[in-house]
Amino acid sequence: MIKSDYGHLSCPFYEQKLKSGLKVLFIPGKAKTESAIVYLSQGGYLHDEKIESSKIPFGTAFYLSEMVMDESFRAKLAQKGAYGEKASDLSYTYFQVTSAKDIFTPLSMLLERLYNMDFSEEILEGKKDVLSPRNEGLSLAKKNLLLNLYSSSPIRLGVVPDRDQAIPIHVTALKKYLQRYYVPNRVTLIIRGDYTPGECMAKIEKLRLPKDVVTFSKELTFDEDYKNPRVEYASSKSPDGNYLTFGIKFQPRETLYEKFGQLMFFAYEVLKETLFLENPIFLKGIRDVDSDLIDVSFHEGGEDGYLLLSFHTQKPVALLSFLTDYLSKADKMVDRPLFSDVLDGYFAKGIALLRDPHACVQAFSKAYANNLPYTSLLSLTAKMNFRSFKTFLKDFSTFTRSAYFLKRG
Repeated sequence: MIKSDYGHLSCPFYEQKLKSGLKVLFIPGKAKTESAIVYLSQGGYLHDEKIESSKIPFGTAFYLSEMVMDESFRAKLAQKGAYGEKASDLSYTYFQVTSAKDIFTPLSMLLERLYNMDFSEEILEGKKDVLSPRNEGLSLAKKNLLLNLYSSSPIRLGVVPDRDQAIPIHVTALKKYLQRYYVPNRVTLIIRGDYTPGECMAKIEKLRLPKDVVTFSKELTFDEDYKNPRVEYASSKSPDGNYLTFGIKFQPRETLYEKFGQLMFFAYEVLKETLFLENPIFLKGIRDVDSDLIDVSFHEGGEDGYLLLSFHTQKPVALLSFLTDYLSKADKMVDRPLFSDVLDGYFAKGIALLRDPHACVQAFSKAYANNLPYTSLLSLTAKMNFRSFKTFLKDFSTFTRSAYFLKRG
């Protein structure tokens, strides 16, 4: 295994690529628990129109992940003293097991589960009823906002389908999706435990690992307009309150990388805190228009990315006026002391994550979506140059935006 120690953060890790193409990332460490993740470089962002002859509806990735880590399997893990969970974002999916005992027992169970799935149309239909988002104001506002922000990109659909979108999903699509994406060259095992690298690899060799299956697909094609939103502003009635969602459409990933290189990934790590969550100018501005910030989220998928702000407000016009003015001068809204404080807080939180096996493998997984080791991302973000960050913000201030208001009534 190849050793790396980016940032010298007392968290060295080892990497190994197996002949099958499957990758292993091992983080040695002593703690009361051990944790492992099966990471897939594919999430809810839809890339395929068809796999083989089967149409792949939006939401297939989400329902497959839900069937893998369902309540019955979590109960089996619990019987072995382990805890299981999963995460499915636009660009990745992972399944995690954590235990106070040898982590390879639950990890073996998880891998067996992945490749011995009992697909049942009846079980799938039951999950559609339980997991479909309810028509609540906030989720409706976010959904409508994305449909207005993007004209054709699959990112406009999000990750979780509603009940109508879930109707065409059947087990045939789940099986084809598993055969295409749950394969060695798309899988990484991320393991944190008290082993030597040699001991870890010896245990991995005893696991039943995924086999390669050759599949053919018809890629989903589209032509997104990155200079304009589909609809700049729209409104409708809300079932339960007044919500304003405000979306910022990022330029294509390739375009941003050509401009900023890896700086774009470092900027993403602290963008929410510097501009919104910890920025006194922003927080005072929304208070002055009698509005409350509900959440800020940033998502990436394929070449696309967006930042979404959600508010409770009685004054949507005043709030929109403030947001438009504020973001048009984004590079002037962050000063050096605030930037320094945010970086210090980011670094302190990151060090704490590295000490916790459960959180540590999650952090490595999420950074893996951008092909960066978490220790490298943490170290380099904490050393980011203020002037470079301001340059990124100046470009960010020109990004396309859209807003959606749901009024109770």
